[in-house]
Amino acid sequence: MYHRGIIRSLAHLKVNVVIKILILSDFAIWSAANLIAPIFAIFVVDKIPGGSIEVVGIATMIFLVVKSIFEVPIGIWIDKSKSEKDDLYTAFLGTLVSAAVYFLYPQVDSVVQLYLLQALLGVATAAAYPGWFSIFTRHIDKSKEAFEWSLYDVLLGLGMAATAALGAFMVDAYGFDVIFYIIGTATVIGALLLVVIKNKVHK
Repeated sequence: MYHRGIIRSLAHLKVNVVIKILILSDFAIWSAANLIAPIFAIFVVDKIPGGSIEVVGIATMIFLVVKSIFEVPIGIWIDKSKSEKDDLYTAFLGTLVSAAVYFLYPQVDSVVQLYLLQALLGVATAAAYPGWFSIFTRHIDKSKEAFEWSLYDVLLGLGMAATAALGAFMVDAYGFDVIFYIIGTATVIGALLLVVIKNKVHK
């Protein structure tokens, strides 16, 4: 109900449709992702053989380092074309691969597999970010730049706040596997929302 209220409010704002869809896409993705973010360390320590606090730190490092290595080259490659189609497709594919990673987390049974998934998530995120930000920047409404970036940040913050505590309750009730499947499904929805604007981006 909380999320539906936010979506209805966004629908009535005088913001162009590309910006609305981009915000809704990230809202779905990041709200769902925050179901696990606060308790990811517990998942690693309790559910993965050999998991420890050190493993959590290394896994986080792998994700961030891999993302940092690939993000700028992908951004440079995207900028070589004046078309926004490559921006959109890169964001779409990166988001889909991120969803696949979430679906694979329940099958992890070793620290090495965890590290590999973290690296894959880093590459996927590095692909998704530049395209999304590029399209958002080009389509932001003139003289509403500060408002629309603020709107994006506030709505994501509210969505993530709503799911931060919810994830812990859901893990207690249903286990970690269900949480990852929910996140994967929400991420797929976020990716599919990007397809909605494919005819509205510049060729």
